[in-house]
Amino acid sequence: MTKIDARIGGMVAAALCLIAPLTASADEAVSESDRFFLDEAASACRSGDFPAFLWPFANSKMVRERYGAPAASDFPIVMIDYSYVTSASEKLFEAKGDPRQLVTVQIDFSTPSVGAERVDWVPGRFEPGEGDGPGTLIEKIGPGGSLHFTKTADCWQLTKDIRNLPSAR
Repeated sequence: MTKIDARIGGMVAAALCLIAPLTASADEAVSESDRFFLDEAASACRSGDFPAFLWPFANSKMVRERYGAPAASDFPIVMIDYSYVTSASEKLFEAKGDPRQLVTVQIDFSTPSVGAERVDWVPGRFEPGEGDGPGTLIEKIGPGGSLHFTKTADCWQLTKDIRNLPSAR
């Protein structure tokens, strides 16, 4: 190795040492949970599995930001265990620790046209069923909404978040 090669090698090593702490601190800003959800979303995108994509999308603001949700912090549903619940009820649950605060929602997936996915959701009371999930919807207990996604080159993007108004009684 010549003196010039050694000097260049030393400069490259010094540059890498300067860059490494920046990279590490940027990675530290991403929580382990968000890193997991980002990986799950990327996997669902690669496999073209939209229902598998919705779970990390609903549960991580960082995933929503990555895949272009207009209001990433105000998403109407989140999954807890094997059931979707309203985000508002999840916040109450986190604050009070009482699972009775959770309002379970029914989720229906549809593909209204090529390159489009739609998720209709409605809060309700459920009769327990077999397996995972909330069971059979027996009563709607509030307004729901629909989430519209458009296929992009490598995944999906939320294009509409329609929330139904409460009905007058």
